[in-house]
Amino acid sequence: MIIKSFEAEKNVSVLDAYYAVLLYGENIGLKDDIKILIKKNNKNCELISLHQNEILKNQSILSEQVSNSSLFNEKKIIIINDFSEKIKKNILEIVNEANDDVKIFIFADNLEKKSVVRSHFEKEKNLAIIPCYQDNDRTLSIYVNNKLRNYTGLTQNLINLLIKNSGNDRKVLSNEIEKICALFQSKKINPDKVFELINNAYNVEFENLRDSCLEANKIDLNTNLSNVSLLAEKSYLYLGILNNRVQKLLDLVDQLEKNKNVDSAIDNMKPKIFWKDKPIFKRQLRVWNRKKLIKAREIILETEILIKTKLGSISEVLIKKLLVELCYLASTNA
Repeated sequence: MIIKSFEAEKNVSVLDAYYAVLLYGENIGLKDDIKILIKKNNKNCELISLHQNEILKNQSILSEQVSNSSLFNEKKIIIINDFSEKIKKNILEIVNEANDDVKIFIFADNLEKKSVVRSHFEKEKNLAIIPCYQDNDRTLSIYVNNKLRNYTGLTQNLINLLIKNSGNDRKVLSNEIEKICALFQSKKINPDKVFELINNAYNVEFENLRDSCLEANKIDLNTNLSNVSLLAEKSYLYLGILNNRVQKLLDLVDQLEKNKNVDSAIDNMKPKIFWKDKPIFKRQLRVWNRKKLIKAREIILETEILIKTKLGSISEVLIKKLLVELCYLASTNA
């Protein structure tokens, strides 16, 4: 059974009707938000959290956790993190034998349509699957409004700034919202203080890096990499800025396929591309095609997963490596 992500966000208890739920997609921030809601909704249950590498090392650990009754609570929820097809056999075995005292939630990255597990969860009535696609300006605007609905001083201009500053990445945006909540405990937002809080200067510097990288301008990229200091705490912001630009270029490729005119394609984009950015988009379109952009998106996601799960301590190095990889990809004739 396929469930829309906004349905789960609005009322996570809709998942109670299913024995197991699979959440997949590139939107790590959205999956994290739903995971928090799941834990709150099941706070009276015993929580077991497993990672794929634990299941690979101990092939019986998952079936044992499903079979064994909770020692402290009537019910148990099992969260399986970073799922891939490597453990599809383990997953299919446990979800085919429902246990009324257990609920299973599985979190995965992108799953192709030919994925056996994805197909199984889509067809079975006692299983649910939630695609977690990347946010757009509209969904992020709704997200900010919901998070800050009890605050005064929140304007659409401020919302737009927060979204732009986050690089359209929900995880970064969530961190900025947490800062706002901590700063304005009176629930009255002062826009001037918000501008200081989000420190946009670093974004401008990184946007220069992004543009050099995506234009395949190796000389400018090397120069900028030497002169710009990347901050570890802004790693997700940098990833969001890159991912947002790649997505816009993909959208522009779609527009170009319709009307075959670069200027018309850029003018038809929503939200509108600022006039001073149009030459930059034109230069980037010259070196990117759909195949390379899809590959770029995969590389960005792989880096985000590395930073989040394994190598967060060297995130600055990974971001620089990512920029160099994307610049090389832009320069190829693939």
